Formats: sequence, structure tokens, C-alpha cells
Amino acid sequence: MIRWDIHGVPYSTIFNDKYFCTQNGYEESLYVSCQGNNLKQRFSELDPGIKGTFTIIETGFGTGLSFCCAWQLWQQWAPVSWMLQFISIELYPLSNDDLNRALSLWPPLLAYKQTLSAQYRPFSNGTKHFYFDNRRVHLTIVFDDVVAALKEIYQQGMVSCGADAWFLNGFSPFSNPRMWTAEVFKGMALLSRQGTTLATFTVAGFVRRGLEANGFVVERIPGYGKKKTVLIGSFSPSSIE
Repeated sequence: MIRWDIHGVPYSTIFNDKYFCTQNGYEESLYVSCQGNNLKQRFSELDPGIKGTFTIIETGFGTGLSFCCAWQLWQQWAPVSWMLQFISIELYPLSNDDLNRALSLWPPLLAYKQTLSAQYRPFSNGTKHFYFDNRRVHLTIVFDDVVAALKEIYQQGMVSCGADAWFLNGFSPFSNPRMWTAEVFKGMALLSRQGTTLATFTVAGFVRRGLEANGFVVERIPGYGKKKTVLIGSFSPSSIE
């Protein structure tokens, strides 16, 4: 299921696509997923006088890289009274060994990799919960197809007031079209609220149109590395014509 290039970058043999860019996956994830959702500023502006929850939903857990980047920023910038709820979806989970190998590429994430891998175990199906930092960080992974997983997240009421941000991290729409269907975009809308943000590496036209048809206002911004542009957006149901 996994092969590794000469630089140690993992590729999926199922989708024939890489898990992160060959230049620097860590910097790419910080730029696209985290900066694309303005997480540093949003974390730092949370009210320290209340106990709250900030929710991120991710399509495609992969190596856990984006989760670890968000977790790192959370530790650095969020008030201690708040909890990060990170819900991710993964149909083809990596083994613990492969996850360790992939995250070992990024020294800034060493402590996060060690803590994550101590708990992480792949499952063929089902929903698993992991807690870190004295339960200040709650990771939920739904090991299932993306459409079924979004339905479960909604039906189980995992996100009571709508997500704060989306990481759309599935493989390329042309490698894994199942991750980018109208059903997915409808599921996202059900789990969003006014102002919910999103960020993704892909700018494919049918992805942009699918998001817009379901209430997301999107725009292209400069990309990372060799990627000319990436996509960010926010949920605004009134934008639907």
C-alpha cells in the first residue's frame, strides 16, 4: 500500500499519489491547512476566560502530518481553557511503523509523533478516540469511506454547533475522485456553520463548483512550492443562488 521514494516521501500504491509534497511536507501543511484556515490568529484570539472547543474536520488522515501541525500550533497559541477537537476520516490507514517513518522526516514534530504513535493503531472500520495533553486535544478517527464517515459524524452529533475549519487533504481529485463528490460537499455543508473555513491544495474546477453549490465561498491564493495556487474558503449559506 505504501512505497517510499529516495527522499523518504511516501506514495500510495492504491491511488498512485504522494501523501505530501516532495519539497517539504511539513511547511506545505503549515501553509495550506493551517495558514489557509488562519489557525494561528484564530487560536490566539480565543477567549481565555471561558472553556470552549475548537473543531477541525479533516478528510484524509494519511500520515497524521496535518493533525500534528495543528496540534503544534494549538499548544503554542491557544488558551489552556480550550480543547481542540480534531475529527479525521481514513479508509486506508497507515501502519504504526509507516506513520512513524513518515513523521520522522520533520524534527519539529518529534514530540508529537512520539505521543501520537504511542496510542495510534489502524483499524479496518469503526470510530476511535485518542486523547492528548491531559485531554486538551481530542483526536477522533473514523475509519470508513468518506461519505459514510461524514454521515456518521453528523448522525452521532459529534459536532454540535458546526465545525470551525476543514482540512480537505484527500489525494488528488483525479487519483481519488470518491473524496471529492457532490455527496461529500453536501456532507460538509451539514457539518458547517456561518463562517466555517476550509483549505485544500486542489483548485480543480469541479471541486470549486461543488463547494460553491453547497454554500462555500472560495478563492484561489498563491500555492506552496511548485503548486501555483491552492484553495481557501468559508461557509456562507446565503451565497447559494
